[in-house]
Amino acid sequence: MTGPLSVLIVSTETPELHELEQSLRNYGVPHRHLPAEGKAALDFYFQQGLADAMFVPTLIMLDIDACEPEKILALLKPHPVLRRIPVIIFGHGNDPDRVKLVYSLGATCYMPKPPNWEAAMAPFCSYWKKHVALPAIKAEDISSSNSYSNLSNRTPY
Repeated sequence: MTGPLSVLIVSTETPELHELEQSLRNYGVPHRHLPAEGKAALDFYFQQGLADAMFVPTLIMLDIDACEPEKILALLKPHPVLRRIPVIIFGHGNDPDRVKLVYSLGATCYMPKPPNWEAAMAPFCSYWKKHVALPAIKAEDISSSNSYSNLSNRTPY
């Protein structure tokens, strides 16, 4: 038995995002959307917002067409707790250079945006819910590590 799946999506407001969110709701996957507004939103979420909301994702999805995943991964990967959360980067197309970049940044995988999120979510949710043991991370694990605030001050956005 694996742990529950909860997803943090970093993207802009688009009809595709709403379709992805609806698909996650249909499959009973708790999720939150973080607008792809850069460092300020990410800082708020992992410092203030996460502690307030008590929502700790077990999976992070970054829209490469809407945000700069290299900067987000540069903040997450050195963190002693957040680096355990798998990061999926998704975007339009399957360009080999884009795929190579995503993996070189330390992402768990690259997922081309499907033409229909609802159809794609059945195997996606089955895989992540039933076949993968996800890390059990609590909000207090993140807040007690204090290294995120130090890390974010060192990494320019």
